[in-house]
Amino acid sequence: MKLTLKHAFGPLLVTAMMAGGMGTPSLAQKAPVTTAAKNPVSGEWTGKLDWIDVRSTLTLQGNKVTGTFYFGDRPHPIEAGVWDVKTGQLSFRWMNGSRPVTVKGILKNGTFTGTATISGGTDPLVMKRAAPAPTTAAPAQVTPYVMQGVVRDAAGRPLAGVEVFADNTLYYNANVLARTDAQGRYRLELPRNEAGTWKPGAYVKREYHGVFYELRLYPGDDSPFAASKGAVRDFVWRLSGRQEDGLLGKVVYVYGEEGVNVANVEVTLTPSGPLIDGSAGRAITRRVTGGRIEDVPIGRYTMTARLVRDGAAPVPLLVSPGQGGGYGAAATSDFQKTNYGVIMEFTVKLGAAPAPAAVGNSGGTAGRSISGVLQSSADLQGTAVILCEVRNGECDESTERQTKITTSGTSARYSFSNVTEGKSYFIYGWKDTDGNGRANSGDLVGMFGAQYGVSSEPQAVTAPSMTADFDVTVLN
Repeated sequence: MKLTLKHAFGPLLVTAMMAGGMGTPSLAQKAPVTTAAKNPVSGEWTGKLDWIDVRSTLTLQGNKVTGTFYFGDRPHPIEAGVWDVKTGQLSFRWMNGSRPVTVKGILKNGTFTGTATISGGTDPLVMKRAAPAPTTAAPAQVTPYVMQGVVRDAAGRPLAGVEVFADNTLYYNANVLARTDAQGRYRLELPRNEAGTWKPGAYVKREYHGVFYELRLYPGDDSPFAASKGAVRDFVWRLSGRQEDGLLGKVVYVYGEEGVNVANVEVTLTPSGPLIDGSAGRAITRRVTGGRIEDVPIGRYTMTARLVRDGAAPVPLLVSPGQGGGYGAAATSDFQKTNYGVIMEFTVKLGAAPAPAAVGNSGGTAGRSISGVLQSSADLQGTAVILCEVRNGECDESTERQTKITTSGTSARYSFSNVTEGKSYFIYGWKDTDGNGRANSGDLVGMFGAQYGVSSEPQAVTAPSMTADFDVTVLN
């Protein structure tokens, strides 16, 4: 089900189911524990943005805040997060496509009260802490010519054997290395005669289900520093969220067979055993966007899928690991290292053919028809849906038929009856907003099978089909 948010968030459509040496420890005594009162930010938060359920995972390091904001069940990495301990003000932003959503408010006694602003409009945001923050050690003291700190996982546990480095920003491949001890601590002695500043970084190495991974870690403060001043840089191993190199999580690709438009597919990825960092993980339910699900923590997952369309009951899909074959109600797979990065792949298709049923604008039955749902961010009333037979890979204009959307709204069902079973067809959508008979700026245009970032070519539909869903967008 899709929800259109009111007020400032009206334009948003949200899917609501939606090689180194050993480091030398410098701390002889056990560091004091920071209580939750001293770290009121880190942890899980739940609440409402206007009337929509939201949640977030926040991590405080120094005065910087990182984490993930979940709108519906869709994750959005937090950027530019800042906590002011004196005033209690917390601010951060997340991106809705190319538009920033700015969050500001006051955090007091486990409650955040503030606003979220997009495109000049503002809505109330209230969240409460769902769990106490993990305990953390007090930071080490800054020492000239030393970079030191501690490396932990997302649950606050220290990580031993992590390779930490300080990279000279002036000279190529000039760096100093160390590894964390059993308490996750490290200490780097920096040279006194090198020009330039130093930038921190770290790598954790793990073998997971037969695949060896070397994953980059980022400190809460990754700014370069002068060796003469020294620095304390603490690291947290996070499996998802945004960093300077992009998203930390990996990509799950979803392919469709038998005319299934993956833009209308909702998948649930349920962890099968612990994730790569040993944590339990959580199920991820999300609509497929651009043929993929992004920012998924590395783990082994079991996937189920269903076709979700406005005005129709969800239809369970068969799922195959990889690119087809061995279909079932669910499929389990691991991430793999490929030339395209670390990815996981699934393919979905319809099971038994749906029973014949009466359908939309042109009448007829499912057994001899092609039908689907047309969607857009603009009003579809007056949009022509055009169907033609495929001959020699092109649209045969002599066979062209069309039907018009007669109702107002951003989603509408269309249908063509009396099609030839087994024959292939192209389907297009066009709303001539200015009535000049030419597709130009401001018109709505689209075609079945074309997906932004995946393909600009139409995909043939083999009759009969009840799942020929596609989008039309405003032409710029």
